Amino acid sequence: MSYQGHCNCESIRITLPEQPDNTAICHCNSCKRAGGSAFSLNYFVDEDSVTLEDSESSLKVYEDTKAFSGNLVKRYFCSKCGSPVYTKTPKAPGKLFLKASLFDTVAAPTCEVFSEKQHQWVTVATHKQI
Repeated sequence: MSYQGHCNCESIRITLPEQPDNTAICHCNSCKRAGGSAFSLNYFVDEDSVTLEDSESSLKVYEDTKAFSGNLVKRYFCSKCGSPVYTKTPKAPGKLFLKASLFDTVAAPTCEVFSEKQHQWVTVATHKQI
């Protein structure tokens, strides 16, 4: 059964063949700002496994030159409602960091990245360092 999500205004719809079985937490400052949270929840997926519907051409990109990794990171978002959609990095060609918040049901976190940027008060019990 397919796994479907959307941005807040529903102008961008995402479909995956199935729900990924893990979620990565990102603690970098850029992801935190883009998502408006203490961290970002992401599915690391093959780009060609994602079906994206954008009938109103709402998907836009912000080229982040200040990413903690030092790479040019492309952050895609809905220009109508501001929802983050996915991130692309040259360190992972053919892959997307798809924002798990687009989906109503999210798999439990299994790993985290940039944990050195984690707020001291954040505790995640079900993860491992990568």
